[in-house]
Amino acid sequence: MTTLRSLLLASGLVALSACTLFAEPKPTEHTAVVKDGPWGNKVYRGGYVEVASVSGVQPDWRLHSAVSIPAGDRSAWLYVYLCNENPKHCISIAQAQVAFDAQAGHTYRPRAQEQVNGSNRFWVWMEDEATGQTVSEKVLGAPRS
Repeated sequence: MTTLRSLLLASGLVALSACTLFAEPKPTEHTAVVKDGPWGNKVYRGGYVEVASVSGVQPDWRLHSAVSIPAGDRSAWLYVYLCNENPKHCISIAQAQVAFDAQAGHTYRPRAQEQVNGSNRFWVWMEDEATGQTVSEKVLGAPRS
């Protein structure tokens, strides 16, 4: 009976730690979080902006693209993806490096907008998720090959 209890307890702890491991990071009093963000719309075309890294820190898992970072001046590498009809079939078409001041307790999302529809040239910037306020300069993304 104790072997069965030990086995159940061990499997419960593994399941609990897996949930913690795969949980999306949350901002704290010392950290901020940067998450993927959408661009465009479903009528014409659109996609998402992926967080490749923030000041050298990469998201731990690609199950979600969010990264917890210390507050302060940060620089994020962002990739712009174009998704044609199916969100599982996306291609990376641009990249940009965006500088911003990360405030503890805040969550940020990168945004992008095409200069001209169909041009594959993008303005990329960072927004505070709660307020929608732009917290960086709009940077012209470079084509990604």
